[in-house]
Amino acid sequence: MKNAVAIALMLLYFSANTELKEIARIQILFEHFGEHRADNSELSFFDFIALHYFSEEINDGDFQRDQELPFKGDHCESPVLFVAILTERCTNPIPLRGFTEKVIMPYASLFNSSLFQFTIWQPPRA
Repeated sequence: MKNAVAIALMLLYFSANTELKEIARIQILFEHFGEHRADNSELSFFDFIALHYFSEEINDGDFQRDQELPFKGDHCESPVLFVAILTERCTNPIPLRGFTEKVIMPYASLFNSSLFQFTIWQPPRA
């Protein structure tokens, strides 16, 4: 049961944070691994991933096929944006050191009892 939930959550995460066409290209990844495996039977899947994703791009005979792999080439264009939504208010905020709170008083004339005394538009009176 835990495996099914983990797979469902992983698929939900990938469908929300990647382009679905990139996930559809995973089949090409395994096909291309089979092609490399036919040439070199000692090549592991991790070596294949390191060769195609973590090393410099090599313009060899299968360069076009390499560009069809998922998350590779010019077809991976959408940025991923993560948004954190707080559900509860933070009760113990981290104290900020080096900042002091300065109280700024608004300007008020000492001679007028009200700032609205000489204006046409005055607040209502009780």
